[in-house]
Amino acid sequence: MDKHFVNGAFVADELVRDAVHQALATIQPLQKQRQQMTGTFEGWFWVEDVAPHLFASACELECPSGAAISQPVERSVMISLLLKGENGQFVPEGAEPVSSHVERAHIVALGEPRLCSRVLAPGQGCRRVELGLRAPFLDANADALSAMDLEVLDYLMRPGFRSYHLPRTQTITHMASMLAEEHYHGSLGRLFRESMTVQLILQSLRLFAQERIYNGGVKSRGRDAVMAARDILDEMLLAPPGTIELARRVGLNRNALQAGFRDAFGTTVFGYVRDRRMAMARVMIEEQGLGAAEAGYKVGFASPSAFTAAYRRTFGSSPIRGQRAA
Repeated sequence: MDKHFVNGAFVADELVRDAVHQALATIQPLQKQRQQMTGTFEGWFWVEDVAPHLFASACELECPSGAAISQPVERSVMISLLLKGENGQFVPEGAEPVSSHVERAHIVALGEPRLCSRVLAPGQGCRRVELGLRAPFLDANADALSAMDLEVLDYLMRPGFRSYHLPRTQTITHMASMLAEEHYHGSLGRLFRESMTVQLILQSLRLFAQERIYNGGVKSRGRDAVMAARDILDEMLLAPPGTIELARRVGLNRNALQAGFRDAFGTTVFGYVRDRRMAMARVMIEEQGLGAAEAGYKVGFASPSAFTAAYRRTFGSSPIRGQRAA
């Protein structure tokens, strides 16, 4: 299938139109990720297993009276990024307490299950993103990770407790901030959170290893696999698989898959799906007569403003013009 966005031109193919008809026939209630909290904490949070043994969470909480929360934690590697405020102290059983620093990714590695606590003083509060993977993730996804990723994770998963503060980087901070926001919902939101979680983890592992990964152009076998991945996404526009699952299905590791998409389409897997969703939205507006807000909701945007901004970036004009043209 050829690319459809060239110098602002737009062509709606049959796959996009089929997906539009399916989306219009489906009624999906808007599901908010964020949950409000009152009591010991005030603010909001969300937490989700974005893939088997891979989790992410975000919060913006205040702790007026202080708190100490303890819970058993599995053998895992966790990465947190404190975007603002104070996050208290993380206290693993049998180890010294550790604190986080604003805009510095903090790796916490537990080589065995431990009882862990977080202690916050009265008045402390923060905006934070936390993500991580449990030990079974490595065995289940070894074929989708690079040799360097596996080497670093194997080191971090060794018995004992490890804590590392990484240097500040604008890329990691920006990605964490995006993950904390709620721009998408439904299957597009799930793909975004899974993709961003894996990307943040891999970026942090690369920074930890102090190695630069170079991904050049894909060779013929890799290019065939990328085209196969593209076909899978086109056939599953309403419920696309996650990037790890997609990489496994076409026989590439995730880094090679993302590099292949950048080489072939100039964007990431998520960016490709989002562009196809934007194509669906344009068909809905210009051919089906839907309003911009409804079309944006149908293709996975959580707010009209986020959809309008994305539409303008994609097509160079607001969706209102498309409504008028229709």
